[in-house]
Amino acid sequence: MKKFYALTIFAAIFSVASSFAQVSVTGATPKTEATFTDKVKTEQVKVDYHSSDAQKRAERAAIRKERNTIEVNAGITGSLTNFNSKWQNVNGSTNSITGIANFLFTHNYKKGVFTIDNKVTGKLGVTNKAKEWTKSQDEWFISTAPAYKMSDQWNFGAIGSLRSQFANGVNGSNQRISRFFAPAYLNLSLGFTYVCPKPKFPVKVNVSPISLSATYVTSQSVKNQFFFDKFGIEFSQAEQQLTEEQKKTPYAYGLTYANGSSRYEGGSSVQVDFDRTFGKMFRYRTTFYSFYGWINEISQQTGENKKLNLEHIAPNVRWEHTIDIKATKYFSTQFYFQMYYNKAQCRSLQTQIVLGVGLSYTFKNK
Repeated sequence: MKKFYALTIFAAIFSVASSFAQVSVTGATPKTEATFTDKVKTEQVKVDYHSSDAQKRAERAAIRKERNTIEVNAGITGSLTNFNSKWQNVNGSTNSITGIANFLFTHNYKKGVFTIDNKVTGKLGVTNKAKEWTKSQDEWFISTAPAYKMSDQWNFGAIGSLRSQFANGVNGSNQRISRFFAPAYLNLSLGFTYVCPKPKFPVKVNVSPISLSATYVTSQSVKNQFFFDKFGIEFSQAEQQLTEEQKKTPYAYGLTYANGSSRYEGGSSVQVDFDRTFGKMFRYRTTFYSFYGWINEISQQTGENKKLNLEHIAPNVRWEHTIDIKATKYFSTQFYFQMYYNKAQCRSLQTQIVLGVGLSYTFKNK
């Protein structure tokens, strides 16, 4: 009986302990709520590398370099000969110093089907012989050729060129026969150009059915010299002493008294250009230009009683050859040969040969 009471009491205690142990905390509500504060300030930054100024400048520079090809070449060549008095007495030789400065600038621009070729050259040579300075070579030349690409081999465009000299020139009698822009030659042409697609044969052939050739003599002293040699009178006396036929007679570089200071001819022209570098040392350049006039004295064909003079004129031909042999970066040899025929200037073929050794420097952006 006592055992039965003990078991009953133990069972009651065990039931009460189990009830306390099974109480759930799901519905319990905390006395305080935890809150968090973000003290770090945030700001949205837009990063656009493609629209940055540096990137834009780099892109523009890359486009300019792709579209523009530039070459600058400058050089100076010379020679010195000296003989002692005994040598001069026996052989009659004369001491001399010769110097020639050369300059070449070429610029090619391409954008789509449009191209333009620009070229500037300059040559100036002087010689000191018997203590007298004379001009041995003198010329500057400017040309531009805008073109529209019709196909891989043919372009349509124009060519304009202007040529004259820097300094005064005298003949064997020490008479002044040339000055700056006296004479000067302007050529304008419109036509088609064939461009060879082979890199090993970079030849361009321009055929222009419509061309203009102009000659300018702006120096009155040069005109006076030629005029006196031709007619034996002063230029100012021409109006009173020359006949109408004599006023139309050429006396200086094809100009007549009726022309004044300029003469214009219309006709057709052909131009061939070739420029190739063989390896790193040898370069050959040649330009052939020929103009055939069939409209003479355009500047004098105005007025009611005047008609176009469709007189056939002998062609003007100019053929230049330049060979550059570059031994080192700053040392080179140049051979230059030119044939020139201009009936208005001289009825004979004119040639010149120049061989020079000296310093030169070339800059290219590609």
